[in-house]
Amino acid sequence: MPWPASGDLLNAVYFEMVGGASGNMLLGALLDAGLDLSALEAVLKTIPLQPWTSEVRRVEKHGISATYFDFVIDAPPAEHHGRRLADVLALLEGSALTAHQRERAGAIYTRLAQAEAKVHGVPVEAIHFHEVGAADAILDVAGACVALDQLGIGRVFCSPFPLGRGTVSIHHGVYPNPPPATAELLRGAPTYDAGFAGETVTPTGAAILTTLADRPGTRPPMVTEGIGYGSGRSDFPVPNVLRAELCTVADAGEADGSAALERVAVLQATIDDMSPQHFELAIERVLAAGAYDVWLAPVTMKKLRPAVLFGAIAPLDAEELVAHAILTHTSTLGVRVGIERRHTVKRRIEAVATPLGTVRVKTATVDGQPRRTLEYDDVARIARESGRPIAEVAAQLEEHISRP
Repeated sequence: MPWPASGDLLNAVYFEMVGGASGNMLLGALLDAGLDLSALEAVLKTIPLQPWTSEVRRVEKHGISATYFDFVIDAPPAEHHGRRLADVLALLEGSALTAHQRERAGAIYTRLAQAEAKVHGVPVEAIHFHEVGAADAILDVAGACVALDQLGIGRVFCSPFPLGRGTVSIHHGVYPNPPPATAELLRGAPTYDAGFAGETVTPTGAAILTTLADRPGTRPPMVTEGIGYGSGRSDFPVPNVLRAELCTVADAGEADGSAALERVAVLQATIDDMSPQHFELAIERVLAAGAYDVWLAPVTMKKLRPAVLFGAIAPLDAEELVAHAILTHTSTLGVRVGIERRHTVKRRIEAVATPLGTVRVKTATVDGQPRRTLEYDDVARIARESGRPIAEVAAQLEEHISRP
């Protein structure tokens, strides 16, 4: 059952990927934290799929007691081959999921299709889902969206993604770990070497968390109210569990749009011996380490040498990761760090269905007035796929989101 939040606090969940993440691990963790299985099943049974049952049992992973959860499908594995994005969206439309739940699930599957399309070099409409088109994957995605609503969770956060070594066998063959679609889904998200072989993050788990989580890799200041552990199938040198911490977090601003105050780390380095061509990748890696923003500015150093000031703003809990990324991916030998305050206004990011496809929209509230901004990456993607000028695409999308 949902738990109450008050004042400027919001119900949230923080997923700690101790051993990794998959759709069934996520649902297992939420069930372990108090999700009502009967209520979840009642909604998922309305999705027009072949008959299925739930498997729920207690397991132990390196001394941690966890809930193992899975969907058992009454059909041969080949039944799902050939499903396209439109087929999955139609199944969701024919269910009793709320509009919000369908929108979230649709955004997750759209992200999956976009990743597959990028890997295979074909339009999104031409993608045939294989493993992620199976009934159990559809139920995992829809189940995650239903579960979050049933628990009253408004925001999702998650830790960096641990990636296993070795190879992974999928429908198309044997690939380096992580396989191509998972790697594409994790583009821009912080990852680290888990230190052992095995598939730690599945495409479904990556799609759910990178679509729904606010700034993956960041643990917010929070008060934990409940904890649950979801178990994976495999056994690793570390406990193969996903921990869900049900918590309350401060909203990004008061209900009337007044600014909230937070402390941030400001990291800087002056560089006079690095090729300009190398800064693009360095900026990408520093952002992936958890920085809010990165910038370059021209400066003059000793002996009147022209140089570049490499700066970044990061949450306090990401300071070390961001500093390490700057030291690793630039030629600097040191990084200066200062702690400063910044004022922010209330904001939220949501996936919005438009005639051109699903796009993410950021809404900021200032003095009670909302300001809506399109996510540039989504606008650029649609412009590339359609061959239209980006200004024309942006104008059409802005007109759509401005309608009441």
